[in-house]
Amino acid sequence: MTSQGKRVAGIVETFDDLVLGYTLKKLTEVFEQLMAVSRCNHPDNMAGILGMGQVKAARKIPVWLKRVGCNTPFHVTHVLIRQMNDSRNFKQDQRLEAQGVLLEALVEAALAMDEASYTQATNKVSGPSAEI
Repeated sequence: MTSQGKRVAGIVETFDDLVLGYTLKKLTEVFEQLMAVSRCNHPDNMAGILGMGQVKAARKIPVWLKRVGCNTPFHVTHVLIRQMNDSRNFKQDQRLEAQGVLLEALVEAALAMDEASYTQATNKVSGPSAEI
């Protein structure tokens, strides 16, 4: 590949990261709202999201999931874990909790990788010194 081709590929990859990051951010915001509504309506049971109708943004979930589906599960997991690390560093506990629930939902929908598979894939790509 020529240097110009590599540069273009790098720009496209950066743009893809930005779009995916924005999409995951929007999904995280929806999950934060859903969890807040659930806590208000049923504080002891996070499994039942009771007030989904109260969260208007929840209607956008299928749109955001469709956009996430355009990426590989590895890429989705990588970007979301990076966002989770940022939330942890900024001590945004509610956001981190919502991101954890989002990651679980994405894994169940086969749109992201579970932690063990992601760690294994990262170690294959980067070698044993890879950080998550």
